[in-house]
Amino acid sequence: MSEQGTAAGKKRGEVAMNCAEFQKVLPYIIDTGGNEQEQEHLKTCPICSDLVRDLKYIVEQAKLLVPMEDPNPRVWDNIQHSVETEGLGKPQQAKRGF
Repeated sequence: MSEQGTAAGKKRGEVAMNCAEFQKVLPYIIDTGGNEQEQEHLKTCPICSDLVRDLKYIVEQAKLLVPMEDPNPRVWDNIQHSVETEGLGKPQQAKRGF
């Protein structure tokens, strides 16, 4: 293909997007799906299409991560007691108010 971009799907005078140009707009592409030129690059570049597929997978998996709630304070007290009983930690001194 010449610099003028005569491949199918290209307008006369339009130069194909390269990977560096594609990756500069990657956040936009992930959010919106990209424009016609970016979509054409995805169709013809296995490296960038794999990258976008992997990033979309990561985004979808990250949505599944639900923020954990802190456990009941008794859980921490039991852990602390077990650590102290096993001799793995220093016993905490009682906190005294002023």
